[in-house]
Amino acid sequence: MMRFSAIFQPTTLFSLKESNSTNKGAKSLFLPSPYSIKMAILNQAITIGGDLSKLEEKKSQEFGFIRDSKISFYIPDSNSFCVNNSFVKIQEPVREGSGFKPTISFREYVFISDKIEIIFEVSAIEAKQYLSKYLYKINYFGKRGCFFQFLEFNDNPPEANVKPFDAKKGVMGVLQSYDDFDEKATFDSVNSYSNSTVKRSKQILVLPLQIVGASKSFTLFK
Repeated sequence: MMRFSAIFQPTTLFSLKESNSTNKGAKSLFLPSPYSIKMAILNQAITIGGDLSKLEEKKSQEFGFIRDSKISFYIPDSNSFCVNNSFVKIQEPVREGSGFKPTISFREYVFISDKIEIIFEVSAIEAKQYLSKYLYKINYFGKRGCFFQFLEFNDNPPEANVKPFDAKKGVMGVLQSYDDFDEKATFDSVNSYSNSTVKRSKQILVLPLQIVGASKSFTLFK
């Protein structure tokens, strides 16, 4: 297996609601999920690389490079996460008839003070080359408008400090549920315009953070 990382600097507030959240109330993840990162790579491969026909192929090698990559994270000690509580106006479908109506929803927007390092583990140099070709072109994760600036690649990334939750180890931190592509996922199953059922795997991750300040409108983690 081969490891490398892509380092990004958040430039705006970040928001990506947990997949099991309701539309009316949604807490945000602190980091882009592996699922959202892989979807961002797919978006670049299609819109910039013109690889749609290759990705759609049965047993596509290019799609396999994206799906099979294992993603973990390293958060520098200097980083802090300020979670801002907000009520926003959204549109929701009306229960009877067609159309939408305005309503109020709870959302969280996260200020990330420093860079984050996204670590990839792949099985071959070809996979690394394919992912690297599009990673540096990505400019947002999560909700559109949650911008990130690519900084650099690192061929010798540190050990990830965002770990899978293990009740036996009793690691302290913030627990969040993150989505990833299912190991048997196909391009059709992650295609937003397909009728196929979306296949996702879930993992509880422990972020090495603790609360250092809070009020009714924000919570600060470091």
